[in-house]
Amino acid sequence: MKSIVIAAALAILAPSASAQEVITSYAAWLSPNDMVNSRGVRLTDIAAILQQDRANYHRFGRRDEGDGTDGLFASRDMRSRIPDLYARGPGAPAYILDDIRSGRGHYVWVRVIGRGGRPDHIEVHEGAG
Repeated sequence: MKSIVIAAALAILAPSASAQEVITSYAAWLSPNDMVNSRGVRLTDIAAILQQDRANYHRFGRRDEGDGTDGLFASRDMRSRIPDLYARGPGAPAYILDDIRSGRGHYVWVRVIGRGGRPDHIEVHEGAG
């Protein structure tokens, strides 16, 4: 019995290896500029728009007022992971998607969640811009 109590206490006190953390978060104005890719093709998928927003920010220097830095998506390789990371997350509320897809744009707060500094998924929330 004593060993069960000790094991339970250690489990409670020890940090969980599977605990998720916010790796980075940033604000972004998802504008009409982010809704067209480098080849001029209109984007309607939120994950592709998020990816283009980060390419515009890091690669092309086309930053909308209110765009924040993220410290994670500066490389093309990391930006290429955005669609998969978004797909693993909870998605964005429908009204945000409606605004973005309509071309009006929307201010969002993006959180990259992961473990041990490695991204697992992206959450998109209402921004306060």
